[in-house]
Amino acid sequence: MTLRRPVRDKTTWISYLQATCFGWFIFGFGGTLQFLREDLDLSRTVVSFHSLAMSVGSVTAGLATGAIIRRTGRGLMLRYASILLATGILFFTLGQSLPFTLIGVAFTTCAGSLIIQGTASYLAYQQKQAAPAAISELHAVASSIGLLAPVMVGIGVTVGWGWRPGIQVAAVGVILIEIIRGKNTDVYGPKAVEDEVSDHHDVPGPFPSLFWWSWLILVFTASMEFSMLLWAPEVLSTQGGLTKGASAAALATIVGGMSVGRLIGARLTSKFDSEFLYRGSLILSLVGFLGFWLSSSGVIMLISLTITGLGMSLHFPFGFERALRASGGRADRGGGKLSIGTGFASGVAPFALGALADQIGIQGAYVIVPICLVLAITIATLRPVKLETVSN
Repeated sequence: MTLRRPVRDKTTWISYLQATCFGWFIFGFGGTLQFLREDLDLSRTVVSFHSLAMSVGSVTAGLATGAIIRRTGRGLMLRYASILLATGILFFTLGQSLPFTLIGVAFTTCAGSLIIQGTASYLAYQQKQAAPAAISELHAVASSIGLLAPVMVGIGVTVGWGWRPGIQVAAVGVILIEIIRGKNTDVYGPKAVEDEVSDHHDVPGPFPSLFWWSWLILVFTASMEFSMLLWAPEVLSTQGGLTKGASAAALATIVGGMSVGRLIGARLTSKFDSEFLYRGSLILSLVGFLGFWLSSSGVIMLISLTITGLGMSLHFPFGFERALRASGGRADRGGGKLSIGTGFASGVAPFALGALADQIGIQGAYVIVPICLVLAITIATLRPVKLETVSN
């Protein structure tokens, strides 16, 4: 069965751009860690506490999302999330001590998780069968613009501005988006009622088992993706011979691959089964990672990172959408569960990799990534999700 193309109205584009501001932070963040280590004189293990702060923020958002949406509705939640996102970025970039930077990361990722959950669940009910294409397109826009974030960080360092202005762009952007959104937030759906069942309110009851299998895949892919985004620049410096400024900017190869993959993926969903595309993306990212991991040539590593990014492009949008589809009409609560899982993984996996790297080196520590990908491929193959919404 093929999918409809998404409807691109004002609220859809605002959703795309709001997610882009969080994506800008995430894509630029990995390139800042090596500079933050120098600024605050931190070991890999200690600087990895920032990934745990990301986890705290995401898990907090996952626990709170359902209650916030029931109390305020999606629209107001998205507005509050924008304010929190800007605040968190300022804490992270202006803080001169570890507690401030940790709080900033926690605030930013909490806000970003609320934005991703809110926009994804909104698009899921608004776009219906076009939801996979719409969510993929959202992430395509976010990565297309977000690929400039590591470049801006690298340029800032090279010309003497430092790494902070390249990240602060996102705070300015999200405030401008709220000005464009205006006062009317009702279009995102009214406040949800606990026991009300409709197209945009959750069905009561437990999640189907297939939802939890889909949840587990997202945990593995989030572990892989954040391990790449946070630690790939150091590998490029130590193993590939790039300067620190160049290695920070080189994250754009991953993000560029993700951008191209999402643009192509959004169109391929109208011609091919989304499950086929999803499994293919997992396999492609494994192939690309092995080329990056096993090479000592900077050129080959950059090419491999681009291939890895192409594969990573569909991990989150397709994985998130297929999990919501498997939730049996529980999209809002399902988004919260997914945020908890991916938030936990995005913090614990990079922290474990950093701590392990202090003991055995960064290359050996990266064994975490292929293990996660092989497990994700296995589950996706054995537990597919059909296009139709899975009932309980």
